[in-house]
Amino acid sequence: MRLNELYRRYKDQVEFFVIYIREAHPAQGWQVPNNVIENIIVEEPTTDQERTEVAATCRLALSLEMPILIDSIQNSIDEDYVGLPMRQFLIDAKGRVAYRGEKGPFGWNDVEFERALRAILV
Repeated sequence: MRLNELYRRYKDQVEFFVIYIREAHPAQGWQVPNNVIENIIVEEPTTDQERTEVAATCRLALSLEMPILIDSIQNSIDEDYVGLPMRQFLIDAKGRVAYRGEKGPFGWNDVEFERALRAILV
C-alpha cells in the first residue's frame, strides 16, 4: 500500500481519511496466525472509546500520516459501505462514489485508485 505516498501527493487537492471500522481479526474471533506471530492481539472493542484507542494504536503501528476517522460501535459506515476487512473508496465533489475498490487485502489497488483520483481532478 502506498497510502502515505498518495496522501502526500494529493492532500492539497482532496481530503483523505482512513476510517477505522470494526476489528477484522479480534482475539476472540477470527484471529489470523500472522497476528499471533506478530503479537497483534486485539480484543473487539465494545465502546466508541475502546474503538478509538485501538484505531490510534493502529495508526501509529502503520505510520499513517492522514487523518483517521472512527466508525461508531454500531458499525454504520461498515454496513453502508461494506468496508471489512479493508477497501478503497473515492467520493467526488458531488458526494457520489467515483471509485469503489474490491475488498482487501487482495482487492486493494493503488494504481486503479490513483487513476480514478486523477480523473475526478481534471
